[in-house]
Amino acid sequence: MSIEIRCAAKINLYLDVTGTLENGYHEIETFYQPVGLYDEIRIVRSGEGIQLYGDEPSIQWDENNLCHRAALLITERAGCRSGVRIDVRKRIPHGAGLGGGSSNAAAVLIGINSLFGFGLGREELFEMGAELGSDVPFFVLGRPAIGKGKGEILEEAEGLKAGWIVIVKPELNISTSWAYQNIKIGLTRSGDVATLEHLKEGLERFPEVELTTWNSFTDIVVGCHPEIGELMAAMKDGGAILNSLSGSGSACFGIFSREEQASEVEKAFSDKGLFSRIVRPIDQAVVLLRME
Repeated sequence: MSIEIRCAAKINLYLDVTGTLENGYHEIETFYQPVGLYDEIRIVRSGEGIQLYGDEPSIQWDENNLCHRAALLITERAGCRSGVRIDVRKRIPHGAGLGGGSSNAAAVLIGINSLFGFGLGREELFEMGAELGSDVPFFVLGRPAIGKGKGEILEEAEGLKAGWIVIVKPELNISTSWAYQNIKIGLTRSGDVATLEHLKEGLERFPEVELTTWNSFTDIVVGCHPEIGELMAAMKDGGAILNSLSGSGSACFGIFSREEQASEVEKAFSDKGLFSRIVRPIDQAVVLLRME
């Protein structure tokens, strides 16, 4: 038996690092939006143990990979001794702030739960997802949401319904741990409840009103990597209604109301040899394609 799954990337329409929790993790408030940039995963029941393969050579496909950890966690939690083979076809760049690894982990949890008929509910999958990483519960939910705490406390929200999103990634990766270690909470904060509420209201009326947002990592990331700031400025000059980092980068995005504007900006990036894609907002991040 096998199952095939399509799992999407996300962008952070808003991201405010608000403090530090007692366990040392940072507390955030963010707006997760899934977008139509996908990896594909095939899971096969196979003997014993976990076999993991992927087509991206820069990623380590070993026991430390989130997909392997997710498979081990759910099979052990369910008391299952059967093995699985997991094949991952990567299209979401890693080190980009687009949540590719977390999306893959959520897809493995959901896929194995369906393939083996464990019957685990969403709350149990949320709990396991939170053990794996802060963004994994969002991908288990799969729909636009406000995330609080480490990102695992979720409230469904009305996300972006229209528009064209240009995603561009420079030829560098940003370590999330580095970004959190270097952020200076409270010194340059412009994120607050009013900013987030204004953004939510703007999304409901898109593209009729101007959108404003905040990402706490922008100053530190752009300060160290000015080329990211140049990419964001190019999207704004090209007509983006809103542009920002996604997560802590290195990818950034711009939201356009007109497809021709998005196409011109995306082509300018791709002509420079950068990873760039035009995607649409979606309302379901993980989709089971086929089970045989």
